[in-house]
Amino acid sequence: MVELDPETGKAVPGATVHHLATRPDAPYAVEGASILHHGRYYYLFASYDACCAGVDSTYKIRVGRSASVTGPYTDSEGRSMLDGGGDLLLASHGRYVGPGGESTSRAHGKTWLAYHYYDANDDGIPKLGLDELRWRAGWPVFK
Repeated sequence: MVELDPETGKAVPGATVHHLATRPDAPYAVEGASILHHGRYYYLFASYDACCAGVDSTYKIRVGRSASVTGPYTDSEGRSMLDGGGDLLLASHGRYVGPGGESTSRAHGKTWLAYHYYDANDDGIPKLGLDELRWRAGWPVFK
């Protein structure tokens, strides 16, 4: 994370780069991140593992939270997302393979998670998923 100049869209000269998440194990991938402020916390949603291989994709969505937008972000067990932490929010299930590339939004008093996935019942065609997030004990969950 880095502060951007609203006029140029470029990093502010001398801005501090804040590292938010990393993986100590192969395939090392952490991408497609988004941050949502809810209650007293900021939530970092990030895609882990391998995308873009149709029904062979292993993408999944993990989440951590922090009292500060710049982190550190930890999972529900206190493990830092800089050390590979992050609670599993959404993984492959049934026809929905490799969910990831997520973003969050709020509308009409609800929190929504948009993501892509590969439809195992439709020859692995990529599709867009949209699900409402609920909150339980300070953590996002699905119904």
